[in-house]
Amino acid sequence: MKRRTEHLVEKRDGRREYLRATKLARSIHLALFEIGVDEDWRALELATVVLEGLRTRRRDEKESASRRDPLVLNTVEIADAVQHLLVVTGQPAAAVSYGAVQAERGRRRQSVATMAAPAGGLDPARASTDASDRLGGRWAGEG
Repeated sequence: MKRRTEHLVEKRDGRREYLRATKLARSIHLALFEIGVDEDWRALELATVVLEGLRTRRRDEKESASRRDPLVLNTVEIADAVQHLLVVTGQPAAAVSYGAVQAERGRRRQSVATMAAPAGGLDPARASTDASDRLGGRWAGEG
């Protein structure tokens, strides 16, 4: 599957990039694999159905939009559509697995963002009192 030039995805951080349907199919395949279904073709078909459904729904909402304008989807909307389709096609365990994978990716993104945040302006004396307050008083070995 090639990059779909008629679909743009707005990422959680506000960036926009062209949708890669293979990336979506890979996520669906991972969810299916978690429940014991190892069929690449099924993931590709589901990704195609999700994109066509979203495109049709969005075009119906915006009939006045020019046909040449790319369609902008957001990641939450795509994830909801995938989970809905998995439930409708009789694979609710895969929908739960897909949601769990998305939640794990969100936690990883958050932890990377937290680690990358600068610690600037932190007073070392204040940091030690903050740590001892959080840990319930004095540290072992403190006088």
